[in-house]
Amino acid sequence: MGVSTASFVTTVVVGIVITLVVGVLLRRIGRDFLAEVYGDRSFSTSLNYLLVTLYHLFALGLLTLVAGADVGLTGVQQIVVRIGIFLLVLGGVYGLAVLALERARSRRREESLEDDFRRGR
Repeated sequence: MGVSTASFVTTVVVGIVITLVVGVLLRRIGRDFLAEVYGDRSFSTSLNYLLVTLYHLFALGLLTLVAGADVGLTGVQQIVVRIGIFLLVLGGVYGLAVLALERARSRRREESLEDDFRRGR
């Protein structure tokens, strides 16, 4: 049983829309986190674009793998299952990205507090 063209295209189109929306959210969150962590606006903006580009490449690569997968169902069920798989993995990747940004911010805050404590502030 192969993957029909209609279900493949539907999965890809829905997946691209989801990828772009989540990418915009990640870019906004990442920009604020990195600006707070590094302070240097140009460096944090550049780093944020690199991270968002990495996210998009990973998500689109995952989408191509999931869209071509034959899950043993037909029609709408196949589309829903493939999009569900895509969302679960993408949610995990998004969560890891936000967690990494939060850890970087926390580490930077701790370093700043230690520096202030050493200076006697």
